[in-house]
Amino acid sequence: MTDNTSQIRVAVLGDARQVHIHRWSAYLAEAGYGVLTLSLEPMDGVVGLRRRIIVPSLLPDVFRYPMAVSAVRRALNHFDPHIVNAHFVPNYGLIAALTHFSPWVLSTWGSDIMVLPGKSAFHMARTRFVVRRATYITSDADVMSKRLVELGASPDRVITFPYGVDRKVFHLATRSSPANAPRVLCNRKMEPVYNVETLVAAFIEVLKAVPGARLTLAGSGSQKRALERQVRSSDADSAVSFVGDVAHRAMPDLLRDHDLFVSAALSDTTSVSLLEAMACGLFPIVSDIPANREWIEDGRNGFVVPPRDVHALAQAITEAWRNRELRETARQKNAGLIEARADWFRNMSVVADLFRRLARPRTS
Repeated sequence: MTDNTSQIRVAVLGDARQVHIHRWSAYLAEAGYGVLTLSLEPMDGVVGLRRRIIVPSLLPDVFRYPMAVSAVRRALNHFDPHIVNAHFVPNYGLIAALTHFSPWVLSTWGSDIMVLPGKSAFHMARTRFVVRRATYITSDADVMSKRLVELGASPDRVITFPYGVDRKVFHLATRSSPANAPRVLCNRKMEPVYNVETLVAAFIEVLKAVPGARLTLAGSGSQKRALERQVRSSDADSAVSFVGDVAHRAMPDLLRDHDLFVSAALSDTTSVSLLEAMACGLFPIVSDIPANREWIEDGRNGFVVPPRDVHALAQAITEAWRNRELRETARQKNAGLIEARADWFRNMSVVADLFRRLARPRTS
């Protein structure tokens, strides 16, 4: 970093419960920036300066986040940042837009652009309002960048790069001993957009062909109880483990304990979960949506299946397990792909360069 990097102050606005915010703030702090993280949510684990904005929790989110604008503005005036970086459109992106601070960078995460605007005219209007007011926007996939332009962003204000993985932590490791049956992992949230119920139904079919198979579901969400009922009502109860939320620091070990990674998401951008699984050598089986096609070539470094096709997913899991040569080829290919395109530190240098450029008038 140049000497003037330490003079640059960045205020990060985001849900501090999310590992993305922890990683982002930590990267900036380690790179020498002055960082203040602001969040309405609990701040455990966030590095550097941090402040929780208190707003009545009983209010609906549609009111809570706009009500936080005055407190955020006061915090910004006190910290005097060169740049505000707001994550996720409908909450912290909206707050940043309403503070009228400039310059500010919007970091989009996926569903805030690919799913939420379609829910209602209000959601669409709010998204357009935020997107059009950001100085720059970061996007992690070509499909999301195209959607941002459709929503009113200028193409020259959208910066596209996969956020990537820390390759010092997520990497290939020697397996202690090969499993006798597939160990399948899904660590997507248990929400409708991630379509975990299709995986559960497919796994029930897999057990008929490969009786020793095991499925691990890591995470939580509004559909967890329904998924547990789905498992209990089948013959797969003893073969499926619900392990709950897993700390990010424990995720590499969890990944390396499995052979296949499955994401049946109905909508997505570049999934960090997918990239981490690829880095650790799991064979990826993903839904046929544009963002996944940016990373997985069907039959070469993974399988791509129709999002709601239970039988096709079951067939893909079984075939992947039976084709050890394909899995090993994919393992090496994906490790190279992650090294070339998804290194966290290399890719985040795009953000560092952007912030230095935006802060230049204040640091010259």
